[in-house]
Amino acid sequence: MVDVNVNGVLHGIGAVLPTMLGQGSGHIVMIGSIAGRRPFPGGTVYAATKFAVRALSWGLHLELGAAHGIRVTDIQPGQVATELYEGVRQGPYKDAWDKAWEGKRRLKPQDVADTVLFAVTSPEHMVVSELLVRPLDQAN
Repeated sequence: MVDVNVNGVLHGIGAVLPTMLGQGSGHIVMIGSIAGRRPFPGGTVYAATKFAVRALSWGLHLELGAAHGIRVTDIQPGQVATELYEGVRQGPYKDAWDKAWEGKRRLKPQDVADTVLFAVTSPEHMVVSELLVRPLDQAN
């Protein structure tokens, strides 16, 4: 989880940052999570990785924004209906999780894509630093 959610983000930043610095502009979009604001039972390590994404986003904004013209956005979705969701849930919290979400609507992947589009098409003089987007049915 750390390799994908933290190291993967760092490698992605490392891949694009030299070009963005050279051209004096760019936009880095990271996919965080609502868990980066509030951990949940059974998801402590996941939440820690998404807290890291949130810290990276804010820190990079401070280091790269005004000084280098690079915008940084952290998209923080709540529950999204994907096959990944079905494949990673296991352990003592699975039954409670399934019961809590029974009959409730989740975000669609397109909802997250639309959120990214909103951020990257904002006017050049502003940055959408964080966007928390969650299903109406999600209480936390």
